[in-house]
Amino acid sequence: MGRLPAPKKAERVPIWLGRLGMVAEELKTTNFPSTAEEGLKQCAELSAMALHILREQVQSDAELYRLINELTADDARHAERWRRDCARFFGR
Repeated sequence: MGRLPAPKKAERVPIWLGRLGMVAEELKTTNFPSTAEEGLKQCAELSAMALHILREQVQSDAELYRLINELTADDARHAERWRRDCARFFGR
């Protein structure tokens, strides 16, 4: 009998792929909207509530603009990291 070839060394698996089972388990406990219309309605309600809470917390317009600018800067940092991760995992 001939010998079987040695298995090739496995390539590095992306982090997100290794954790896919964990994500699937978390999603099982989440109730998603049954229609797109219902989903948009929930999104609008959540946005309105978040804006209401923000306005209660903020003392002045200057503070509101400062918070908005801070969130915009965080968004830019997140987009930069997302592009870097896409290039790393997907070669784009």
